[in-house]
Amino acid sequence: MREGKGYLSRVDGEEVALFRVGNDFFAVRNLCPHQHFSMLHQGEVKDCVVTCPMHGWSFDLRTGLSTNASGRLKMYPVEVKDGSVYIQTNGNADSENQGESPRARL
Repeated sequence: MREGKGYLSRVDGEEVALFRVGNDFFAVRNLCPHQHFSMLHQGEVKDCVVTCPMHGWSFDLRTGLSTNASGRLKMYPVEVKDGSVYIQTNGNADSENQGESPRARL
């Protein structure tokens, strides 16, 4: 997976944008909270910040918080194991996972 470029996946029925920054991977719901466009995976990534290509809202991939407006992205835990990337999905992606939760291998 190329650094700084988004990858679109459907995980557990939801579109997820996956980004690699250095050795870190970040997964967010592929939906900008500004006007609900599903194009974050096409956004430019610089210094761990993704910018929505539609209207320029930017979000820190480490926190999900907007860096130039209001709003927050829904984030998913990511695990890299044996060279594979797993995105964990559950009803509350921002909390600790309890027990088994669905995940997708990319």
